[in-house]
Amino acid sequence: MTDITDDFKSKTALKNEAKDVHAFGRILVGLTDKQISQIELPENVYEAIKELKKLKKNSAQKRQSLYLAKLLRAIDLSEAQRFVDHLKFESQTEIKKFHKVEDWRDKLLADISNLTDFVNLSPAIDIQKLRKLILNSQNEIKKGSSKKYQKELFQLIKEIL
Repeated sequence: MTDITDDFKSKTALKNEAKDVHAFGRILVGLTDKQISQIELPENVYEAIKELKKLKKNSAQKRQSLYLAKLLRAIDLSEAQRFVDHLKFESQTEIKKFHKVEDWRDKLLADISNLTDFVNLSPAIDIQKLRKLILNSQNEIKKGSSKKYQKELFQLIKEIL
């Protein structure tokens, strides 16, 4: 005798899966057209995403997003999910790099003696240029003027790291 509960999913589990697919559809809508084109999806899904991006009214957006979720439930989303996870990982990596550059900029502006630690990271640095940018940035901060040198310092640190 075959047990019916082997393939049975509770109503709650089905609803949760539907919510997950709906949320994934909203993530897809948030991607750029170039990123979306890199994912292998059926043409009707691409059209639903484009249409949802165009809509401005909330009720129309809700209706279209539910339609997109319906289309997404009918296909295998494993490749698309891997692609989105990869994008998230890249984004998080970029954010960490950005914070590292900011931290070094702040350390160098707080105390120029940190310059030796920074130079040890990459010996092929134009130390004179870096020192000049640090001093000019510190003067900008004291005067409260534009942040031209601070931006240049940030870009130089970013290139070095």
